[in-house]
Amino acid sequence: MSIPASAMRRVRLVAALTLFLGLLGFGGQAFAAPEPQGPHFVLSVDRATLTPGQAATLSVTFTNRQATPVNFLYATLYTPLSGPTTVHSELTGCSGASWCDFAGASARFNLVAPEVPIAPGDSRTVTLPFRFTADSDCTTGAYLGFQIYYFYYEYAQGTYQGAVALDPSVVSSLVCPPAS
Repeated sequence: MSIPASAMRRVRLVAALTLFLGLLGFGGQAFAAPEPQGPHFVLSVDRATLTPGQAATLSVTFTNRQATPVNFLYATLYTPLSGPTTVHSELTGCSGASWCDFAGASARFNLVAPEVPIAPGDSRTVTLPFRFTADSDCTTGAYLGFQIYYFYYEYAQGTYQGAVALDPSVVSSLVCPPAS
């Protein structure tokens, strides 16, 4: 079965154009997938290991990736604890948010009020001190993980909601104090 001449001319034309654009350096850009945007939220801890009773701070930074200001932002932080019932942790405060609410292993906060809105490209950070309680058993290898379990925000084009699964997870581990 032969290929019609008109189809062969089109194939040759596309091949020649692709070769020409590739030689000029445009081929990669013309056919490359767009760069994925970074996460809306970045979480970090100032101490990766803690002894019982020692405090650390979690920072949660939101960056507005929309082309318009974010007028409202609500987020829920989930802090699952991996360890036996002899290990306890607690969030001990919140700053940088207009309000925070603690419930069990989670914290909820609003990052826009009273300073509204979050301009495109701008960031806001909330800090949450936490600790393993002084009576926690440090021999268990327990750790505290952090993730944004749910978030919701409003901007000019509408609303957006989702969750952030961090890989690798942001964690702080419980360790025993060094022997003196």
